[in-house]
Parts: sequence; structure tokens; C-alpha cells
Amino acid sequence: MFESFVHTLTGACRVVAGDAVLVCCSGGTDSMVLLELMRRAAPVLNLEIGVIHVDHGLRGSASRADARFVQDTCQALGIPFFLYELHMAPDSSNLEEEARTRRYEAVHTCMTEKGYRLAATGHTTDDQAETILYRMIRGSGIRGIAGMDFVSRSGIIRPLLSRTREQIRSFADENRIVYVNDQTNADTSRPRNLIRHEILPLMEKINPRVAQSLFRLSEIAREESLVMDTQSTSLMKAAAVFDWGIVKAYRGDLFLKAPDAVLRRCIIMIVSSMLDDTRGIDARQVEQIYAVVTGVCRAHTLKRRLRVFSQNSLVVFQETGKEPYYRIPTPVSGTYGIEHIRKALRIEGIPGAEDSMIVRSVLPGDRFRHTRVCELLRKAGVASPLRPFWPVVLRADRIIAVADITAESPYSVVFSDYE
Repeated sequence: MFESFVHTLTGACRVVAGDAVLVCCSGGTDSMVLLELMRRAAPVLNLEIGVIHVDHGLRGSASRADARFVQDTCQALGIPFFLYELHMAPDSSNLEEEARTRRYEAVHTCMTEKGYRLAATGHTTDDQAETILYRMIRGSGIRGIAGMDFVSRSGIIRPLLSRTREQIRSFADENRIVYVNDQTNADTSRPRNLIRHEILPLMEKINPRVAQSLFRLSEIAREESLVMDTQSTSLMKAAAVFDWGIVKAYRGDLFLKAPDAVLRRCIIMIVSSMLDDTRGIDARQVEQIYAVVTGVCRAHTLKRRLRVFSQNSLVVFQETGKEPYYRIPTPVSGTYGIEHIRKALRIEGIPGAEDSMIVRSVLPGDRFRHTRVCELLRKAGVASPLRPFWPVVLRADRIIAVADITAESPYSVVFSDYE
């Protein structure tokens, strides 16, 4: 098993000699086997490894005992150990999803703070099967059925993904690997546990190798999904009118000429990028936005974070939130990047740090001298979806410039290249 594990690391997981890899370890069977295999692989591949344990704070003394177990194991092995405590509330409306999100946030924080390029998890073929079934039940499309990959864009690797849970347990027994049992994994009131303990066993009565079959399905779906992504990316580039990060607009006529499958994939890709959620959205949400794109309805707000509407033959995707959408101090002259809108401003004529200024997005009622800023933007031909995000410059709470439109003397405020 070790030889194939190393092959998976350097192949599907794209680990290179000298890499720094953070091992995600709960103390359970899968993660303790992962830790042992990574420990053996470290000298072979010249890897720097460390271990992170995330305590969600949901099981009281039991979760603290798991943390101590992993910490003691790492201390005995001479491996750096990092503990992240989350203190989550047990009455969350979607506890599993929130725990997953917070856990990965902790992992990425640790990677950044401690200098690890990759983080390895102990997901197995059985976990892949459970993920696929869960997403199918939620109404995911082919992208969701593709499941987890061996490596993600955010640096998460899954070197045990082609191994079954039975193989992992056999390896643990043969090598006398000690692990802990999380009793909450038996709680079938949680959807994934219900799939694991009741739904998959029923499916195994029809096909004893159902987990492997679902794994193959995920590989087929991933290959087809990549082809669809390529076609959808080409369509988005052709249809794009503007892309300011938090607001994007596309030509509705080109969207309508595309095959439905490609159009739906475009919707998923746009929404996923704007919500910063690589898992995308479910089928019901896709259809709600599809109805806007095809003219069945005028607008739809998704998850109270993203508004999609049609306007003057454009399809606009616009993040919602508290105004102003950004506010940036500008104490001296220079070029300032505004990450929110993927733009940069070159500002000249600022008298000095003692008289610093603020760059922010337009607010309702803003005026430059005696003219409403929105009217200035309209006369300048700025598309209406862009106007709420347009930068203005304030000095002593008074607008002295509207970016790229007008400014009081001696100031100059123009857009510059954004890097």
C-alpha cells in the first residue's frame, strides 16, 4: 500500500520533492493511517510535514481528549502539531455544513500562517460515494456528481481517495495503528451518517461494490465536466460586457443562443466564483437564475448575497451588501488597488498625510458640487449596474472627485492598470 500511496502523492496529488504538507488529523482511523503513510513518505520525498487538529468544541471533554491524543502522537513522532479550536454552537441550523466550512477555514489559515503549500485529508472511496449520493439528493448536476478530486485549486490533496474504508482499516490493524472513535459518526440524524449507515448498505445488497462504482461515475463526470467548463468559459468570454468582480454583465442574446447545458454551466461558474464557493449551487437555484437569463422573470436574489437581473439586453450578476461596498484611506498621492472591483486608481494632487482622503463607492444622494453623482455617471455613459460601485474621492467628508469623470483642481483621479 505504501508504494501506491507514494505514487498517488507524486501523480494525482502533484506533490513534489521538498514540499511542505499539512496533515489534517482528527484522530480517527482514516486520518491516523494518513499520518502514518505521510510520516513514511516524508524522508522518501524530502517532505516537511506538520499536523493540524480542528476541535469544533461540540463534544466537550471527548473532543478535548481527541485533541490530546493527536498531540501526544505527534510529540512522540517529533512532528509539529497545530490545534485550532472553533467553539461552535451545537444548535446551528446546518451543523454539518457549517462545521465543514469552519474546518477548512482553519486549515487554510494554518497553511498560510505556518507556510504549508498543501494540506492532506484522509478522504476515501467510501467518502466519495457518500458525497456523490448526498449531492444527488440535493439536486446537484454533473459538476456535483464529479465529487472530490485528488487535488483542489486551494491546495487540498486526498491521497487515500482511491482506497476503500475497509482497506484503510486492514492497514491500521496490520500495522497496529491506534486511533479514536467519534461517537457522533453513528448519529443517523445527520444526513451523511444516514447515507453511510443505512442508504449505502441497502445499495450494497444490489451491488456489493457500489462505492467503487460511484467512484468510477465521479471520474467520468469529472472528465465530462472539464469539457463543459471549457465550452462555458469560451461563452463567458465572448458574452462578457464588463467584469468588476462584485458586478458582472453579459450579453443576453449570446447566452440565449448557447445550448441549455452550457448556459446552465455558465450560471454555476459565475455564481460559484462570486460567492467564493467551489461547490457551486444546487439545481433549484440554477433554474431560478436560468429563468432570469431566459426572460421568464426579471430578477432573483440568491442566498441574500447575489442579485441577478436583466436590463437593456444585459444579464447582470451583482453582489448585495451594506453600502458603501468598499472604503479605502488614501493618505498620499499614488496608485491604489481596489480589490473589490478589480480596478486601480491613480490619484494626484493630495496635499499630504495630514489632510488624507477616502476612496469609497458611490452612495445614494452623493453630490459633486451641486450635481448628483449618479446623474454625472449617467451623462458620462456609465452603465447603470456599475454606478453603485463607482469610486469617488472624499476630503473632509466632501466629494472632490468622481473617478475618471471629474475632479476639483488640483486633483486628478483616473483609472489605472490593476495588477
